[in-house]
Amino acid sequence: MHIHRSLAAGVGLAALATSAFAQSAPSADEIAALRAQVQALSARLEQLEAQSRTAVPVPTALAVAGSPAAVAPRPVQTAATTAAPAPAPVDWATGLPELRSPDGSFTFKPRIRVTADLSTTFGSDFDGRNLTTTELRGLRLGGQGKIAGGFTYWIEADIADNAVSVANAFVAYNTKIGGRDLEVSAGQRLNDRGVEGGTAEDVVPFLERSLMVSTIGPERGAYGVGVTSKLTGSVWHASLSATGDAISTGTTNDSVTLMGRTHWSPFKTDAGFLHLGGWGFVEDLTPNASIASRSLVVSSRGNDNLRLSGGTYADPKGSKGLGLELGGVHRSGWLMAEGGKRVVETAARDFDQDAYSLSAGFFITGEKPPLSPRTGTWGRPKVLNPLGTDGYGAVEIVGRYDTADYSDNPTGGEGDTWLLGVNWYPTNNTRVSAHWSAWSVDNRTGTFIGDDSGNTATVRVQTAF
Repeated sequence: MHIHRSLAAGVGLAALATSAFAQSAPSADEIAALRAQVQALSARLEQLEAQSRTAVPVPTALAVAGSPAAVAPRPVQTAATTAAPAPAPVDWATGLPELRSPDGSFTFKPRIRVTADLSTTFGSDFDGRNLTTTELRGLRLGGQGKIAGGFTYWIEADIADNAVSVANAFVAYNTKIGGRDLEVSAGQRLNDRGVEGGTAEDVVPFLERSLMVSTIGPERGAYGVGVTSKLTGSVWHASLSATGDAISTGTTNDSVTLMGRTHWSPFKTDAGFLHLGGWGFVEDLTPNASIASRSLVVSSRGNDNLRLSGGTYADPKGSKGLGLELGGVHRSGWLMAEGGKRVVETAARDFDQDAYSLSAGFFITGEKPPLSPRTGTWGRPKVLNPLGTDGYGAVEIVGRYDTADYSDNPTGGEGDTWLLGVNWYPTNNTRVSAHWSAWSVDNRTGTFIGDDSGNTATVRVQTAF
């Protein structure tokens, strides 16, 4: 800034010289005025020198000495101050790395689930049912992400019972219609069939889905390959799917299933909401000698001798089913009732299959039940105080009664269970559960025929990302 001061002095001297050239004898007033201008300019330049320590100005042309416009600085704009920050290439927010392209248009996130069970059954009249077993209930590996243009993908393989099977495997297009989220997918995905039936196994509050879910469903099971559409609002959703059988060898014709579901969560407040829903399906079965007898899990998948037999159906033509949902959430508690009927159509006559469940839960540690008012399915709880220095996780008490009745068929059985359990969530991605159930089964076919009852206790350790 010493140059600025020299410049100011030079301007003053030039003014004095010019004045002296024009007039041989400048007056005292003129000399005083010129000195004042030089002093003012020198003071202003000293002020600019102080400002330059905290900002980088763009030089501006000097106007007439003493003009304010001649000394107004402008800050330098750089790319760092105008461009939005690029997304992080790797995000660990959910516990596993999510890889992202520089512009965020492409992502990939691995999915991992490990579930291990210890189960014991006692009190049965059949010694073959009184088993203590350990089981790797499931090892699921896969990945999901998004593709530029509004597309997403999801693929998973499940290793259970020493066999590998494909679970979700689809590509979806996502867009907005009237402010609502529309998703159209092609491939294999889990049925949208009630609250429990439409929820992934690792986030259902119970260790196994209810007898109602196993009963009121198409013959192909929980998965089918086809097209599914979902329209989701803030407190409701509706879905429609047209699917064939699950992934198979391709040696026979597929059955075709048309399925739809909708739910509504009215009266939503910070304290909770009401849940209303319904779903149904119609399936056209391919010509088969019979429908294989369903073998429903009772209490624990680790005990294959403890199953409910649905009976056989000669010359089936198709089936149709209807289910209803009623429940809600209030603060840390929840309640849900689900029930329905399936009608199996055969050449001889139609057979009814009935089932329902009543379940409830309460987080004694204050968490909100993770039932989504948007999708009508369960999610993982958000643990308020994860296990660590000052936390101990979330604790949930759950209970359920469920029953299924196949007795309209002379070879079909019936059964029910009463269940009480505790779920401990050390973190959002881990879970330790201890569930006890009292069951009753009356089979008319199979190895264990007749009315029987007993108890099953199961402990599960699970981590899922």
